[in-house]
This record gives sequence, C-alpha cells and structure tokens, in this order.
Amino acid sequence: MNGNTSTLGRSSLMSQLGRVSTTVLASLFVVCLGCLTFLAFLWGANENNSVWRTIVLAGWTARSITITSLVLRWATAAQAAICTSMLAAILLQNGAIPLPVAASVSIMRFNNTGPWSLLGTMKAKWHRGSVSIGLLTALLVFTTLSLQFTSTVLLSQVGIASIPVASLIPQTHYNIETNGYTYNAMPSDAPSFLDLTPSRYPAFAEWSPDATTPQTTAQQKAFPPENSTGILDTGSVLRALLPINNDEERSRVTEYHRFATVLDTRVVCMRPKLTNVEFTMDDGYQVLGLANINKTPAGLIQQEDLGSKNFSISFKCNFAASAGGNYSEPDWSLALCHGSQEHSFQGISSFMQSRREKETGDSYLIVNATLVEAVGDLDDSDVWESVTRLDSSGIVSVRLQITLCMTAFQAQRMIVNATRSTSIPPEPSLIWDASKTSWNTEAVLQQLGALRPNSTTVERGIFDLSPSSWRWKTPPDGFSLSGEYFETADALYSVGWDPLYEGMVNSAQFSILKDTVMSTKNPALALQAYLTRLCFICYYDRIAMFDAIGPSLQVSLTQVTRPLGWTAFIIVAVVTLLHLVLILSVTLKFRRAGSLSLIQNTWAAISQLLGPMTEDWIRDADTVDDKTVKSWLKDRGLHEKLVGIEHIESRLKIEPEDDLTTGDSDIACGCVATDCSVLQHDNDVYEL
Repeated sequence: MNGNTSTLGRSSLMSQLGRVSTTVLASLFVVCLGCLTFLAFLWGANENNSVWRTIVLAGWTARSITITSLVLRWATAAQAAICTSMLAAILLQNGAIPLPVAASVSIMRFNNTGPWSLLGTMKAKWHRGSVSIGLLTALLVFTTLSLQFTSTVLLSQVGIASIPVASLIPQTHYNIETNGYTYNAMPSDAPSFLDLTPSRYPAFAEWSPDATTPQTTAQQKAFPPENSTGILDTGSVLRALLPINNDEERSRVTEYHRFATVLDTRVVCMRPKLTNVEFTMDDGYQVLGLANINKTPAGLIQQEDLGSKNFSISFKCNFAASAGGNYSEPDWSLALCHGSQEHSFQGISSFMQSRREKETGDSYLIVNATLVEAVGDLDDSDVWESVTRLDSSGIVSVRLQITLCMTAFQAQRMIVNATRSTSIPPEPSLIWDASKTSWNTEAVLQQLGALRPNSTTVERGIFDLSPSSWRWKTPPDGFSLSGEYFETADALYSVGWDPLYEGMVNSAQFSILKDTVMSTKNPALALQAYLTRLCFICYYDRIAMFDAIGPSLQVSLTQVTRPLGWTAFIIVAVVTLLHLVLILSVTLKFRRAGSLSLIQNTWAAISQLLGPMTEDWIRDADTVDDKTVKSWLKDRGLHEKLVGIEHIESRLKIEPEDDLTTGDSDIACGCVATDCSVLQHDNDVYEL
C-alpha cells in the first residue's frame, strides 16, 4: 500500500455517492414521478382522450397498470437500497453503532438488500442519538414494502365498465326504396298486425315542440300540446325509428346519425257533436251515427266536395258493454272504430307536409260502453259526449261515452341525429300478471310517455331527436304510396274497420290503449301510444326487407377494463410521495453529516476494520460465525459499546462514541478509509 490519504474537505454529493449511485437515485426519482403521472392519466382520463381510448379498447389497461407497478416497485426498491447505504454511513459517523454489528453496518455502505437489513441488524439497539435514523429506516421499510403490493392495490379497483365508442357502419339498411324491387313485391293485402303479440319494444328517438325554444317551434310550424275545454291535443310529436334490428346492439347505442324513418304521431281528441245515434243488437252490440266537431283544433283542414259543407264523420262501432262487478280498479269496456267520410272531409295533417294541398290523417271514435244498471266509474271530462240508448226491443239500455279523435300519422325518411344518456335502462316488455289476469303495461307506457306525460327521455330510456328542418324537400305523389308508408303507417290501414275491442283483437296490444285511457283519462295520449306501437311492429317486422343502403355513424357503449374508483390510486400516490420525501430527507441528512465515507466503495468499507490492533480479532474470526464473535465481545464487556468513525491524524478510525468529536465541519456521511482503525475506550485499547 502506498498509504496515500484522501482529501477530507467538503466534497460534492456525486463524489460521496459515486457517479452511478447519484445517477440512479436521480433518474429513479424521475421514473417514480413518471409512473405516478401515467397512473393518474389512466385514472383521470376518459374516452375523449384518444391515447386513453386506444389503451382501454386494446385491452391494455390491466397490463399497463401491472407493468407500471413493476417499474415503480423496482425503482423504489433500488432507491431504498442506496438510502440504506447512506443511513449506515450516517450511523457510523455519528458513533451510533453497537460494536458487535459494526462490521455488518460498515459493509452495508457497499452492499445491502434494503432498509430492512439495517433495521434487522440494529434490532432494538437504537439510542437517543440514532432515533431519527431509526425512524427514517422504519418509514423507508414501510414505504418500500408497501409499494411491492402496488399492482394488487391498483387492480383491486379495476373492473368492467362501458364507454361510448364511435364507429362508422358502411352499410346500414334503413328504408324500403320507393319503386324499388322490395316495394314492387309488397302484397296489396298484407296480413293485419292487429293480432300480433309484440315481442320487443325498441327504443326510439323523439322530438316535440315543447322541448325546444319558441323560435324553433315557430320556424317548424309544429303544433304544441293543448289541454283546453273540449280538446286534448298531444301536439306534434316526431318519433324516429332507428334501423338497428339487433336488440343487443341497439341496447348499447347512445348516438345514431344518418338516415331513419321519422313518424309524426300527433293525435287530437275532442268532444263530438253527435247526431242520428242508434244502438242495435242485430250483429252484436253496435252503435252508429254521425259525429262532428264542437271546437276547431289547431291545424284543422276542411275540404268541400261539390259545394257540400257537411263535414260529419259517420261511424259504426261494435263494442262490448261493461256489466259491472266487484273490481278493485275501474274497468272500462272500450272500443275503437274508424270514421268515414264519403264526400266533404275534415281532419288534421302532419306539419311535415310542404305542399299546399295537404293530406289529412284518419279519424277514429273511442267508445266506452256500460250497461245502465252497472254504471260506475265513468270519465265525465269534457272530451267525452255521453248518450244513453235503448236497443230496438227496449230491453237493453247502455250508457255510451264517445270521443272523436283525429290523427296526423305520416312517415318521412330523413337524416337524423339521435342521442341519449349513457345510463341506458333495459328496453321494456309486457308482463302477464296471473293474479289479475291482465298485462302489466307500466314499463311500456313509461317508454311511450303515456304513463307520466312529463317524464324525461332519460327516464323513458329513449333518444333525443335533434331539431331539424322537418318539411319534405320533395314530397311523394301520394304519402300512402311511399316506401316509408309501407314501413310504418301501413299497419294502421285496417285499424277500426273491423270490430276492435277487448276479446276481438290481441290483448297485449289492446291493453296499451285501455290502460292509458283509464290511468291518464287522456284518450289522445292512449290512441297515440296504441298507433305508435302498431307502426313499430310493422317497421321491425319488415326491417329485414329494407333495400335502401347507406352509411351511418353510431356511438355504442363498449365494455372495457378501466379504473372504477380513486381510493386505490390515492393510497399508492400517497405512499409513493412519502417514499420520495424520505429519499430526499435521507439524501440531505447524508450530505450534511460530513465527508468521512464514500458509498459503494468496498475497500473503503472494509479498511476501517483493518489494522495492527484489530488484525488478531479479524484473523481469529476467519473460521467462526458472527454469533461466536459476538459472544467474545460480550465476554469482554464490549457488546453494548457504541462506536463510530473519526478522522484522526490524517486517518479514519473507528472510535468509541465517547471519543468522537462532534460539530466537525468536515464530517459527511461517507467513508474515505485509508488505514486500520482501533477501538479505544478510556485508557485501554481493545484489539478487534
């Protein structure tokens, strides 16, 4: 050995730690912050961020968290090992090391497995001068070990969730092309839809003038709802049927953009002026007569024929009369029949029509018939006209309540923008209630807006139809000859011409009409719901035949793996930040402690234990274990002696704590050992 001595002045942190350790410590600090930033991104971003969306749609959420956690665990463990070396150096320079573990602690300045090795070596042998170091070591053990479970903690709050994802559908079958092959093959006498039990109730998009600004309403010339004396008007309600046949696919759609069939479902019911009313029993219970309006509804159209101004609507209604009974709820015997006008006619039309000569919709009469002796709960509101009639035999007397309803059902193919909330309730269904022997229609009526008229589209699970220019740009020659008609309103062709009352038509369909009338006392709302359902049955029955094809943009909820809560991330972030604070604290404490040690230097760590006065101890320990050496020291009374290192006569030596100087401005946590060290207590010299 040349015996050269290192300079013991204040050296830089890099010279104390070493270039590699300093670089690793600093770079891993940045790595830890980067890991936290990336995890915060995974937790805080949403589907609007393209990078986040790419990660979750590729199924890389859990993998990204696992890989990031692995990097974070490795980084914090490596930092903890370097800090353990610094803590060991601080203890040696502070003279806070029990003699039996001095060799272990000195070697930790070069190599260790982590702060738990220092904690395990020192055990409970901390004294008041080393409490702060012990606390730092314990906290470092806590953070380092805790962060080994990072992926477990984070993945505990990762699960399946749905996010909206836009997709372009290149081929959407949205319509029966007018005068196309399918159109020309449509049978002239198609089977009636009145006997079909609906198997599904697809969501639709809806627009009504009361949901927009007055200016928009005025521009569109739509009719707002009206509830005045003698008239109940649903107002112009446009419902778009979406060309999505698959129930599961449709249940996940939150936005639809492009072509769809829009249906005007306005219905006006009013108290009629009845004349020539007769009740017969020749072909079952039957009432016939003439009905005319008492008040003029908004948008009424009257067209004379050959100068005749007789706009009365003739009707011939078959019905069944309620005979009373012990019912817990009102039980009305309702019938629906079609009104006919042979010459002059009147009615309302869809506001979507753009030409001057407008086509009016059909008119219907709703009859509530009760045998006089069983008259109970009747609706005496002003849209019903009540009459009592005897049959021709004078035996049977019935009380009839009749209301006149005009409709504007008309369909148009157009570009629509339909959106709804991402909180999508399941599509409803009719449920048979065996105890009441009737259909439970509540969910279906809720979807149709017939249960509570003021329900929001979110509560109903339907789409909002964005305002548009609803007028036909190029109206067809005849609305009943268009492809849109055959998709929807064709289902209404046979409504009311044949007997239509309970027992004569499909009970599931008729229950929608009956239950709405009885629950809301609003026949206009009831007829709107009933006719809407018929159009929907027709549309989805024929959707497989659609031959008009074009692209559409759909936004659907897609199930992905994503973070579901912030608790796990907050825990990991807090522990990581605490760990980084500890790293900074240990580094600063090490820097302020002095410059007697260099980290990651093997010979420097060992040389402080070597010398003429310790050679015999070390030579004798080459064939025994640490336990034996500790017993030797205990026998000599040295097992509780605290030692440290100090610069004496240009050399670094291990000295008893009592002989160590304090406040040396040149002391730093490092080891620049160049010669042997001795253990000295009072006037005695103990050989190691």
